[in-house]
Parts: sequence; C-alpha cells; structure tokens
Amino acid sequence: MNKNIAYGIIGLGYVLIGIFTWTFKYFIIQLDDIKATLFGILFIIYGSFRVYRAIKGYRNDQK
Repeated sequence: MNKNIAYGIIGLGYVLIGIFTWTFKYFIIQLDDIKATLFGILFIIYGSFRVYRAIKGYRNDQK
C-alpha cells in the first residue's frame, strides 16, 4: 500500500470527524454551537489539506 493512499484515508477521516462534530455538536464532550462549528470547520479544512497533499504526492510518485 502506498503511503500516500494511507495519508489520503487519514485525511478523509479528519473530514468525517469534522462533519460529525459540526452536525452533532459533540467532540469528546458536548460543545456549544460556536465551538462545534469552529472545530468542525477546522477539521474539514485540515482533512481536505491532507487529502490534497496525498493526491499531489501520489501523482508525483507515478511520474
């Protein structure tokens, strides 16, 4: 398994955690609306960045 594929899967996990946190307003403890939104957006942005870097690294390895 290519390490970039694993990094992409981890990035998707972060995106899913962000969606879960934003939707259910829960991350280890119950969060209020503002904190849940901020944490959710933060996780989604970081996960998207990880997926982007994984795709970029995978394409560079294929060349």
